[in-house]
Amino acid sequence: MGAKNIRVVVVNDHQEFLNLMTEFLSDEGYDVISLAKHQGAFETIKELQPDIVVCDLIMDNMPAGWALLDMLHLDPETRPIPVILCTAATRQVQEVAPSLMSKGIQWLEKPFELEALLKMLITVRNNSGKQLRGGTSE
Repeated sequence: MGAKNIRVVVVNDHQEFLNLMTEFLSDEGYDVISLAKHQGAFETIKELQPDIVVCDLIMDNMPAGWALLDMLHLDPETRPIPVILCTAATRQVQEVAPSLMSKGIQWLEKPFELEALLKMLITVRNNSGKQLRGGTSE
């Protein structure tokens, strides 16, 4: 099964990264929406309800990705959307890795191979398909 009709939102403040991701994932059959700013990203994600979000952690020299992750996790409508964090902030991520894992957030360390991202997307897609969208009742 290909990636047809799988909608991926990529949030990153570097246009070159967005261009690369859009071109690569589109070539792989994904429906890609790229957001160059973290401002408004949550609202856009909530409205679009993508299948997967690929997000950077540091945007505009601020750890804005954390706030976006929190908002996505706290909202019942966006909580079930799988998130892949692509970041060079390895130390910060390692410090909170258990928390990220408990929220079902995967992460890739920059720089990464595009093939590694592709494998992660397939894994996330397969795993999220087994769960009922809607999260837990807590």
